[in-house]
Amino acid sequence: MKFTTLTSILLTTAVSVYAQITAPTRNYNVTSPVTNGPYVIGQILPCTYRLFSDVDSSALNLQIDLEALPVGNTISSSSSSNGNNSTTISITASADVSKTDAFVKREGNLTYYEHSINFNIPSTVKPGNYHVIFLDKSTSTKLAIPIEIRPAAVPTSTGLKSQSTNAPGQSSTPGSIFAQGAAASTVKTTFVSTKVVLALFTVAGVAFLL
Repeated sequence: MKFTTLTSILLTTAVSVYAQITAPTRNYNVTSPVTNGPYVIGQILPCTYRLFSDVDSSALNLQIDLEALPVGNTISSSSSSNGNNSTTISITASADVSKTDAFVKREGNLTYYEHSINFNIPSTVKPGNYHVIFLDKSTSTKLAIPIEIRPAAVPTSTGLKSQSTNAPGQSSTPGSIFAQGAAASTVKTTFVSTKVVLALFTVAGVAFLL
């Protein structure tokens, strides 16, 4: 049990370290979004970055954008935008780069400050290849992380289908209350006619006896 728990912790730590991408100026790291990771329209796109206590990031002026890749084009995590993107959505024009106790985290002897922005992907975004651009405006350097945006899942219809209980060849038109009344009227008329006939036979019989 202890071995399994220790293995899980080490694996999580290794994945976390591996997933980090260092900015060109090396004054911050990005842990999310994941390179080439799939994200879904209408759901959260997390943008998480770390500032280290032993690295001067006082001049960092960070802007984050979501940009569409031209069809058939790709981009590496360290390259800059080629300016041919047809879609650019601002995630934040000025990301928080403060180093306060509210954001401090420690891993062993390492101390860092972690900030995260949960960006909800708009329904107007088209599925396809994008990259999240971390732009340090103080140095005009970019860190581009390619991702894939997938369409939202189509909800399954839960409506009940109408079912016909009529036998083959019968009309599916529901019975009319007027038709039912007409049938009842016919039965009543037949019953009255029968009583009249019997009354006439009775009268005739009495007359014959007299």
